[in-house]
Parts: sequence; structure tokens; C-alpha cells
Amino acid sequence: MRLKLLLDEHLAPQVAGALARRFAGLDVVSIYRTPLQGLEDPPLLEVLDRDKRTLATRDVNSVPLHIRRRLEAKLTHAGVIYIPSKRLLQTDIRGTIRRLVAVIEAHGNEDWTCRELWA
Repeated sequence: MRLKLLLDEHLAPQVAGALARRFAGLDVVSIYRTPLQGLEDPPLLEVLDRDKRTLATRDVNSVPLHIRRRLEAKLTHAGVIYIPSKRLLQTDIRGTIRRLVAVIEAHGNEDWTCRELWA
């Protein structure tokens, strides 16, 4: 599996465990299990780009802005999967897992450089 995922603070850590169990070859980690927790978006996106790790987030307000700024500065990013907040409650862990499973099944072996997708 080509996709490497970081689930940010807006996603329950249990989601990472469920995805790891579902996809044996998936490199997925919750931000709560890393020293990246609490890092502002711009430096987080820099670290993720360097590590080629795609961000999964419910933050549809500030992350797209920072992604656009990176692209305007001719910088790349490692991809973002947006989980829609209006159609899926933050407490709906199973729904979040289902949406991410669908994305991984359809696009897990693809290059995520500078890619954005709504789950």
C-alpha cells in the first residue's frame, strides 16, 4: 500500500487502529501517538510533505487555506483527505472509518502528492 496516513486531532485515535486492522499494509497513525500533536498547520504540512504522509482531517476551514498557500509558494504537500463535518458527526467513528475505507480501497495505491479528496 502506497498511502501513508496521519489522522489529526479532529479524528478519534480508534480510527487509526480500525484502519490498521482492516488494511495489513497500511501505514496509519493517529497524531495523538506522535510528537506532532498540537503543531500548527503550516509546520505540520511541512513535516507531512517531507515524510510523504497524507493528512486525514475534519478541518475544512484552515487546512485548505494553508494548502493553497503552499501551492502558491510552489511547495508541494503529501495530500489531504477531508472528512465532511456537515454530513458526518465527529462522534460517528464508524461512519468516519467507512468513508476512509472507501478512499483507501479506491486510491490507497496511488500517488497522493498535491492531491485533495473529500471522503
